[in-house]
Amino acid sequence: MIPSKKTLSKLKVEIYINSVRLFLDACGLYQKRSHASAFALAVLSLEELGKLEMVDHICDDISVNPDIDPQDFLEHLFSRPMFLNHKNKQAWASGTIFNFKNKRLKDISEGVLDRAKQDAIYVGYANRLIRSPRKISPAKAHSELSIVFQKLEDVADLGFNGFDCLSDAQSRAKAKRWFSKIENAYKGLKTSPKKKP
Repeated sequence: MIPSKKTLSKLKVEIYINSVRLFLDACGLYQKRSHASAFALAVLSLEELGKLEMVDHICDDISVNPDIDPQDFLEHLFSRPMFLNHKNKQAWASGTIFNFKNKRLKDISEGVLDRAKQDAIYVGYANRLIRSPRKISPAKAHSELSIVFQKLEDVADLGFNGFDCLSDAQSRAKAKRWFSKIENAYKGLKTSPKKKP
């Protein structure tokens, strides 16, 4: 069944709000010196923003291509290689808007960011090395939080501008209220927290 325009608009709102929730939780964990968990949640927040970009793009595709069956666009959007692929979500969130150096996008395509997210959650063993979440540094966590903060700032009212992606006073006001929470949490981070006892 094809989701309605209203459903796709609501999906954009829910994805945005979840991204913000993950980001705020990550900031709280960072403040409590749980840097690995903060890093992992920051990456998850970024992945949600990638999904937001995808849904917004598909809404545009459906709007500007009225002769193409919307089902084709939506089947592609909700497919495993697109909507459920972590590296793909990271790449969508880190694309041209960010103007990242090729290294970030290369790291994403090679799974480096996804591996780091996994390492921030699980203890592992490979190539005679123990991989431990305790190895995620405060600087690495703060860097990822900074990237997500910048992306949240860049998306502006994308989560609230509906299927037709039209900014208006109402969508900008909602985004401003949400961004105020985001900004307060981010500005409250200490860039050089003390090490865990």
